[in-house]
Amino acid sequence: MSKPMLPRLGAACGIVFPIGLFLAAGDGSHFAAWRAVAASWAIVLALPFLAYLWSLLRAAEGEGGWMSTTALVAGASGILLKLTSHAPAIAIHHDKLANGSQLYKALDNTGGGATLTSLYPLAIFCAAVAVLALREHALPRWLAIFAAATAVALAVNAGFIYAGFVPAFLLFLLWTLLTGVVLLRRAWGPAPSVAYST
Repeated sequence: MSKPMLPRLGAACGIVFPIGLFLAAGDGSHFAAWRAVAASWAIVLALPFLAYLWSLLRAAEGEGGWMSTTALVAGASGILLKLTSHAPAIAIHHDKLANGSQLYKALDNTGGGATLTSLYPLAIFCAAVAVLALREHALPRWLAIFAAATAVALAVNAGFIYAGFVPAFLLFLLWTLLTGVVLLRRAWGPAPSVAYST
C-alpha cells in the first residue's frame, strides 16, 4: 500500500467508525445479529484512527513528550471498554434470556456499566488531544476546543453512574467524525513542498 494511502485510510476509519456505530446501534430497542456484528466492526475501526491520530500528535509534540502516548492509551482503553459492552447483549440473545429476569437485568446492567466506564478514559483522551492540539497546533483550533468540551461532557456524564443514556458518547462520536473529515481533507490535499539545500 502506498504511503499517501495510509493517512487517508487512518482518517477514513475515523469517519466510518462513528457513522457505522450510530447506524448499527439504531434506537437500541431490539437486537439483531447483523447490527451487533456491524457495531462491533465499527468500534474496532476506531483503533486505526487512534493510531493515525497518535502519529500526528507525536510528530507535533516531538521527542520526550508523553501527552500523545497518554491520548493513545486512554483512547484505546475507552474503545476496548466500549467493545466489551457488546458481550453481555450477545450473551443475552444467544441464551434467549427472558426480558425482566434477574440474569437478563444483570447482564444488561453489565453492558451499560462497561459503556459508562468507557467514558472515563475517553475523557482523558479528549483532554490530552485538546491540550496538544491547542499547544502544538496539530489540529484546527475549533476542533481542539470541541475536544476540550467533549472531555468535560464525558467526565460529567461518567459521574452519573445510573444513567441509562450517555449523550456525551454521542458528542464523542460527532467529534471523531469531524476530526476524521478534517484529517481526510488534509491527507487528500497537496503534498507539502520540501526545500532542499544545494
